[in-house]
Amino acid sequence: AQRDMVVRWIEQLARVIARLLKSGTAGDLDLARGEIQRATAELLGPLAALVPQLDAPTAAEILADPDRVFAWAQLLDLDGIIADATGNAEAGASARSRALLLAEEACRRSRSERADWKQWVEDRRQP
Repeated sequence: AQRDMVVRWIEQLARVIARLLKSGTAGDLDLARGEIQRATAELLGPLAALVPQLDAPTAAEILADPDRVFAWAQLLDLDGIIADATGNAEAGASARSRALLLAEEACRRSRSERADWKQWVEDRRQP
């Protein structure tokens, strides 16, 4: 039930960000980035300051829950999209690369087959 809530929350956030990206104003993009930061802080809780400093396997190990790791990967991907939209291609590529590594870790650590996660990873591997 909690996993479904997190998935719905991120999907809703992705829709909001897509609308904000279409408007294209700097203020809207700042608002979107703020929402991602808030969601990330809530998702990671007291580990929010620590795990972004770690490599993907170590961060995934500390977070322990593959659903949480995958959700964080999705948020990082959205942050990368916003960075691109604001003209910071280097930050965008870095965020999306980290998102992909975290999503791959989540797939490896999941106890069940997650076709939707694997498809997400494959979609992001393509140029």
